[in-house]
Amino acid sequence: MALNRLRLHNILVQDMDAPSGAATEVAEVIDEGIKGSTDGLATKLDVEHAITSEVNRLLRWLMTAGITIGGAIIALLIAIIVRGS
Repeated sequence: MALNRLRLHNILVQDMDAPSGAATEVAEVIDEGIKGSTDGLATKLDVEHAITSEVNRLLRWLMTAGITIGGAIIALLIAIIVRGS
């Protein structure tokens, strides 16, 4: 970022006739703003991890529901068979 800051400083001083001190301050403020703006962004890996976690949570829930319903059906079939005999 130092090269971009230097370029911005030169543009402000040479092309826009800004004082050197003010151009330095503006370039530093913009550079810090750019650095700070990317700190809170989620990376692609973070998003993929969140999606994977959510899919795994839903699969665990479905598996638990399936086992519970399957067990209830088997228990009802056994009760019907025992009662009918």
